[in-house]
Amino acid sequence: MRNINLHQLATFQVVAKHCSYVRAAEELHFSQPAVSAQIRQLEESMGVKLFDKIGRKTHLTQAGEELYLYSQKIFTLIEETLDTMESLRSPHYGRLSVGADTTVGTYVIPRLLGKFHEMYPEVEITLEVVSRVHLVDALINNRIDMVIMGRVPTEVPVFSAPLAPNELVLVAPPTHRLAGCVRVSFAELAREHFLLRELGSGTRAALEASFQEAGLPLQVSMQVGNNSAIKQGVAASLGIALISRVAINMELETHRLVILDVEGFPIMRQWRLVHLKEKNLSATARAFKTFILPYSELSPYK
Repeated sequence: MRNINLHQLATFQVVAKHCSYVRAAEELHFSQPAVSAQIRQLEESMGVKLFDKIGRKTHLTQAGEELYLYSQKIFTLIEETLDTMESLRSPHYGRLSVGADTTVGTYVIPRLLGKFHEMYPEVEITLEVVSRVHLVDALINNRIDMVIMGRVPTEVPVFSAPLAPNELVLVAPPTHRLAGCVRVSFAELAREHFLLRELGSGTRAALEASFQEAGLPLQVSMQVGNNSAIKQGVAASLGIALISRVAINMELETHRLVILDVEGFPIMRQWRLVHLKEKNLSATARAFKTFILPYSELSPYK
């Protein structure tokens, strides 16, 4: 495979611009023999003649004319590349890809991304709100800069830091038999049928762990894939559910749902910021990490 020597190509560009070895040598501050040697080596490398000497004048050959056009494109592209690399050293440009599980990605992260966008309006932001299984896959395969999730993956070494509390509460319609009751026993709760999130959901895992620890069976009425369907199902008296407190503000205000007072609840969890430990974060991603971590002290319910 033949290689292009950029130093020789740059010398060629100047000679081609002036059609003169003498003027090229003056501009480059080289001797004329040095310029001639560079052109000769380039011609040998290309296997074509680039200049014709007719009388006292120097002319580009057809190959020389083609190479001159391509050399201009090459050096323009190199300049654009250097400009892009320089801009990426700044957090104000570039791209940021963030993943989040469905609850935090719907109710918490958008407003934080909005604040970050105000600070860095030129950054191209992508937010992927998917299930935990898809988040872990995107993280492991390096398709995303960082994720916000409840359970930290153990498949690969990661950096993890607390971001915001996640309070999991039991909800029911206001007409439910346990609505308004105080300190309901776990045994009484176990008589109820539950709407559960999909397998792999952190909320589902937390509820299943609570019943397993209590040594009582968890009765399931339906498996539902998202919080909106969970809330609709509970309001329609299809069962009760464990859900993140951040997801039910409107339903509580409109009295479509109520929080049940049951021993052992709410369950307190934590959303965490996670990225691959070995990942070289861009300047933009580092800026977002620095921006978002202080929010670990803030309540997402405000």
